[in-house]
Amino acid sequence: MSESGGLLNVIQHMDAAELVVAREAISQRLTQVPLTTLSDEQVVETAQVVETGRRREDALSVRWALELRERGAAAKRGLKPGKYLSSLLRLNVDHAGARYKAAERVGYRRELSGDLLPAPYPATAAALTDGAIEFAHYRIIHKTLKALPHVLRGPEMWSRVEADLAAYARTMSPEDLTKAAQRLIAYLNPDGEFTDDADRARTRAFNVSRPGIDHMSGISGNLTPATRALWDALAEKWARQGMNNPADPQSPSGNGDLADQEALAAAAERDDRTQDQRNHDAFHRMLEHVVGSRAVGQHRGHAAKVVVTMTLDELEKETGIATTASGGTLPVRDALALAGSSRKFLALLDNAHRPLFLGREARLASADQRIALIAAERGCSRPGCDQPATRTAVHHMREWRNGGYTDITVLTLVCDPDHGRIHDGEHGWITELITSETGPPEWVGRVGWRQRGTDDPLTPNDTHFPERHFQETVAALRAQSEAEEAHAAWFRQRAKEELFEANWQIEHPDWHAEEQRWIAEVEQLPDPEPPPSDWFSDAA
Repeated sequence: MSESGGLLNVIQHMDAAELVVAREAISQRLTQVPLTTLSDEQVVETAQVVETGRRREDALSVRWALELRERGAAAKRGLKPGKYLSSLLRLNVDHAGARYKAAERVGYRRELSGDLLPAPYPATAAALTDGAIEFAHYRIIHKTLKALPHVLRGPEMWSRVEADLAAYARTMSPEDLTKAAQRLIAYLNPDGEFTDDADRARTRAFNVSRPGIDHMSGISGNLTPATRALWDALAEKWARQGMNNPADPQSPSGNGDLADQEALAAAAERDDRTQDQRNHDAFHRMLEHVVGSRAVGQHRGHAAKVVVTMTLDELEKETGIATTASGGTLPVRDALALAGSSRKFLALLDNAHRPLFLGREARLASADQRIALIAAERGCSRPGCDQPATRTAVHHMREWRNGGYTDITVLTLVCDPDHGRIHDGEHGWITELITSETGPPEWVGRVGWRQRGTDDPLTPNDTHFPERHFQETVAALRAQSEAEEAHAAWFRQRAKEELFEANWQIEHPDWHAEEQRWIAEVEQLPDPEPPPSDWFSDAA
């Protein structure tokens, strides 16, 4: 007991850096030390202690995230807080962003005087610090508070609900807390008044998820009554059976009233789509109509349009994955179908994936130059930035006012937040073309960034080129596939020849027998004796 007391006394006098080192050493040791020396009661007791410590880790991660933000660690490196935390700790970008948002709600900030400010969710923050709840509990509490109707959003009621939920969370699992939260809201709002205009305006949403491995994107959200009425009117016409069926070339599209009714009836008979699939196809047709009619207007000075890039090999073979200007992906065949009869734009790129040349004397880049940059860079060129090309502007690597040219070889795409980081100040950034002496050799000719006042090499942005990480693997698989196809072709040819021989033997048995007799006689002939060594000179 005295040894434990002495150890605890030492811990109390450690600073933050020493505590982190001790914590890491203890964690590593706990993964190696045998547990067989513990009794059953000790295993149960220590399991609870370990779980409390794990939950307290959530509070520590929030505290460190808040400290990084208050010190401006991300801003000093020209990154957004979520992106910086993601790259620093190798976290999912959404997870890193959620941790920063959680830090704003359950973290303790400091005033300029050094005094701690209470957390916006004080009871939840205290429970996290005590290790009594985990992040899953916090998410349920936040979701419940976010869903509170307008009639319950007064400061006093808000604080009461937050405190009650945090108290419940200390003794409940996340599943039980969800049920308790539902009961609490039902008790506070027995009439179910969730339908006033303020609630509807606050909860309206339409979210499209990131494309999955199959290049499909999920949709979630809440439609206001007016938006739902508009959709119902559209779906009633365009999502009916037989209309806008991409699998049926004879399916009518557009204004169903103008379509041949017999053709529409026949298309409906052939239509085997579900209602969900018909809704999707109607939504697709609506977007085609709006974008194609130019009703969207202009985006960054140019007509809004779908811009898709692919390699020449992919274009010729109609296989592979194309990239959109918004950062999405889709199969090349779908991209070609989407293009239809619209005007095509061919951008010629060099081996460094840079446009060969498109120059002009004006300050602003032309529409063609922007499209070429979209094909070459796909998005913001700032290292680590994942903003797609649709959210970028064209930047002169040498400012126009300083004599820079508006030539495609010295232009790059930069998003608005990162554009503000390019300046002549102390923490400003510069953009230059990478050479063999200034950056990675495999990125020579591409745009690189470097912070002023440092000797760091120019750094490119590989975020928009994930295929670079597996090009060697793809090349090896392609070579293996070609070898297997060559072997299969050889096997098919041999099988064809063997089949021909077998059929010939069946159709011409006499000829086959005569052939076999000749072969047997030839095999019985003695091997000829080699000629004498001087036979050639005698013949001469």
